[in-house]
Amino acid sequence: MSAPCVEVTGVSKRFARTGRARTLAELVSGAWRRWAAGRDAEGLRPGEFFALRDVSFQVRPGEMLGIIGPNGSGKSTVLKLLTRILRPDAGVVAVRGRAGGLIELGAGFHPYLSGRENVAINGVILGLSRAEVRRKYDSIVEFAGLAEFMDMPVKDYSSGMYARLAFAIAAHAEPDVLVVDEVLAVGDAAFQVKCYDWIASRRRGGGAVVLVSHEMHNIRPCDRVLYLNQGRAAALGEPADVVARYLADSGGSGARADEVGFVADVQGRPLVEITRVQWLGPDGAELETLTPGQGATVRLHFEARAPLNGPMFALSLFHDDPRFGLAMRGYLVHLHSGGAFAGRTLEGTGAVEVEVEALHLPAGRYRCKVYVFDGAHQNPLYARDGAARLECVRPAWGDARGLIDVRQRWQVAAPAARVT
Repeated sequence: MSAPCVEVTGVSKRFARTGRARTLAELVSGAWRRWAAGRDAEGLRPGEFFALRDVSFQVRPGEMLGIIGPNGSGKSTVLKLLTRILRPDAGVVAVRGRAGGLIELGAGFHPYLSGRENVAINGVILGLSRAEVRRKYDSIVEFAGLAEFMDMPVKDYSSGMYARLAFAIAAHAEPDVLVVDEVLAVGDAAFQVKCYDWIASRRRGGGAVVLVSHEMHNIRPCDRVLYLNQGRAAALGEPADVVARYLADSGGSGARADEVGFVADVQGRPLVEITRVQWLGPDGAELETLTPGQGATVRLHFEARAPLNGPMFALSLFHDDPRFGLAMRGYLVHLHSGGAFAGRTLEGTGAVEVEVEALHLPAGRYRCKVYVFDGAHQNPLYARDGAARLECVRPAWGDARGLIDVRQRWQVAAPAARVT
């Protein structure tokens, strides 16, 4: 197994809540007061707090580590330690190779200089020589898509243009460890797809990625996820397990996946609730994986605490790879019952199901979002994102070259003058 690109061992970082001294007298008197007050049992002086406390993790070549947690949990502090903007107060941060990327939008840009001038300055800051910047300039501009704006002061750029130029420079610095802190969220969908494609190609070449995001659909493709809470490592492991822990701790707030919305009855319970989602094969056995073209039956178990007159049930499939959502702006598959239950009243516990003859899906993991609508089919009574998980695997006969595997059979339809 290859040596880690990043090793963080027992790292702690302290900050002071009070502002900096404005005069020499304030600096001297403040230093005296801090020294006289001493440190408490945790090693803190008055006004100090731990942004990180005894955090450890590793990132290996080709691996992507996601970092999640509430605001103020220490996520950005970790990235600043990796890029040597900060130094730890305790522990060791070891980065093998060059670390760089996007921590703050437009950090290092001079607002009154042009895009062209900022490429030269920022490229050198990120470790490129002036000769390398000149050689890569055209490629940077092409990646950013800002050729007609490079002589404009960057103070007149939009936030999306800032992100384009900043990421393009960071990408061409070819860091061994790329760190990204949420800033891609300001770019347009097409540019985000380009960035994720570049990150994927960099990982295939052995580069490591550390990604901070509040969007769970960005985190799920990571190899591992670190959950920080109040400066401590609350969990580190498989994305599904760690994300579930984080959502459970946060009550699911602010997350696009695994969230629930409903119309409540007088006791505060959902009027109707999808309690379970099953994917079933032809023999009735529950499925965890599908192959392209395979049929399935989707069974939705429900509990209706009030009579439902002519309801509509629906299910959507979302791919875990964020590039699908960015490119399509929605789900890959949507199933709905339409008027199948018109004139019928459902109450109590039960189940409805839909049979799908063939699902031709790109390989990967999917999450299911389920809905129940009222009789008018306009107002959702219940919606749950992340109600079930499913994986589509490439079949043995697939060649892994296309987005979707399709069975093929070639033959000569009209013989040529000569066939041998």
